[in-house]
Amino acid sequence: MDLKDLDLKELENLLRLAWCKETAAPGCQATWTEVNPSWGQCAATALIVQDIFHGDIVRCVVEPYGSHYYNILPDRLVVDFTREQFPGNTEHFEGVVTSRENILHSDRAKYAKTEERYLLLKADIMYLHISSGYR
Repeated sequence: MDLKDLDLKELENLLRLAWCKETAAPGCQATWTEVNPSWGQCAATALIVQDIFHGDIVRCVVEPYGSHYYNILPDRLVVDFTREQFPGNTEHFEGVVTSRENILHSDRAKYAKTEERYLLLKADIMYLHISSGYR
């Protein structure tokens, strides 16, 4: 089984099962709970969506929380599996397309341990997909 076999809904369901304190951004880990599992998961999640569905990753700033990442697929569909981490009335600003390289290897990414969190989340999703025969 390959993650590329998943559709968007299947991926979303697996993400919800895999998100955990350890895959959240370091600044969000102390306040991460199962009540708000997408808290701090946006960068790693956007990278995984891009792995499977390609397209662009967009970085925006959501006040007063900071950076937020989401995807625009090649068919221009906006995919933001982690938008719910913010209160319902939070404005979602338009952002700018950013590179995987920046998300994974910038000084900010090194501090946020983005690559490690991305690889952990991807491994967890793969494990859940294979072990459950999820389809």
